[in-house]
Amino acid sequence: MKDVLIRSVFGALFLMVVFTPFVYDVRNDANLMNLVFYTFTMLGTHELFEMSKKSSFQNNLKLPALLMITTLFLPLLLQTLSHFYPAINNTFWHLIIESPLLLILWGILIITILVFCYWIFKKEKIDFVFKNTFIFNFFYPVLPMWILAMAYTLTNNFDKQMLLIVLLPIYLNDTLAYVSGRIFGKNPLLPSVSPKKTWEGFFGGLIGAAAVMLAILYFVGSFNTLNAIAIAGVSVLASILATLGDLFESKLKRSIDIKDSGNILPGHGGILDRIDAMLFVAPVLYVLLALIS
Repeated sequence: MKDVLIRSVFGALFLMVVFTPFVYDVRNDANLMNLVFYTFTMLGTHELFEMSKKSSFQNNLKLPALLMITTLFLPLLLQTLSHFYPAINNTFWHLIIESPLLLILWGILIITILVFCYWIFKKEKIDFVFKNTFIFNFFYPVLPMWILAMAYTLTNNFDKQMLLIVLLPIYLNDTLAYVSGRIFGKNPLLPSVSPKKTWEGFFGGLIGAAAVMLAILYFVGSFNTLNAIAIAGVSVLASILATLGDLFESKLKRSIDIKDSGNILPGHGGILDRIDAMLFVAPVLYVLLALIS
């Protein structure tokens, strides 16, 4: 009971960190979420290099990796500051938005996620990624968070709300899969990677997330057949990608025999333990929704 309470409290605090800047952005056409994306990327990188110490490979490039992240995010952070200080001249950001960079990176990300999904089902360990943690870190977690931050900054005030359509199913799926698994779980989903995950939990999270999203649409949105199909489709795809994201991180941790990526969030582990699903879901679906709109 104590563990559940700790998990719930710190889970709620995590969601406050994520959604408070988001609400401000939607109301004020700002980009404070870039600070969240940057912070998560920096912390995730720190955890990844600490994890690499548990492998048989030595990596001493954490500082260059953190400097690389700061350089990549600098135009986005300057764009965020320009909302409060309009005099800031962000030439780098204008060069980015006038190039096809986002679409190119999105294509690279899709290929990367497909490769990661293949690695999930490999019988062998994947600790070989720590042979060069600097390069692996660029693809996980830097690239997904960087793409998400760029797409978020490029969208207008109204379209920023699409991020909610992407993030909500992730956390609904996580919570409902956990509850369903605890109550009904009997058949392991992929025991060699994550022994506690069950098929009952997977379908409970998938169906439950879609049902809640449809209920939200019915009571506070514009409910019609087309919108219902779209929301249900996004929810199902988000649940599948979220599960794959969680399984990939589980495979990564199991390859070096650790339980959590860190201990910054009691009851949850590290930042990577909390954003593993987001890394697979958010950049893919948010950019897709932005392109469709």
